[in-house]
Amino acid sequence: MQLICTIEDVFYITGRGCVVVPGIPYEFPTPVGIGAQLLIETPSGEHVRTTLISMEMISRGKPMNHAPFSVPSNIAKNQLPVGSKVFLVEDAHA
Repeated sequence: MQLICTIEDVFYITGRGCVVVPGIPYEFPTPVGIGAQLLIETPSGEHVRTTLISMEMISRGKPMNHAPFSVPSNIAKNQLPVGSKVFLVEDAHA
């Protein structure tokens, strides 16, 4: 597993799901795309397994070097607290 980011903020978009910020660094060493398997470890030690469903374009008033992304709508915002670590689950078949 590779650490992608530590969650700084989460937005919920009705009908789409949660958007995780900062997201995937543009210079992340491994390609990450739609359908990538993610593991999110909360500060309390809970684990949430999910899938990346889309990359998002948002404006935070300053240039970003990360690509925010969305997770499925069955993941609630309160399951993704600030400080949670997002990991890319490496493909066992690669």
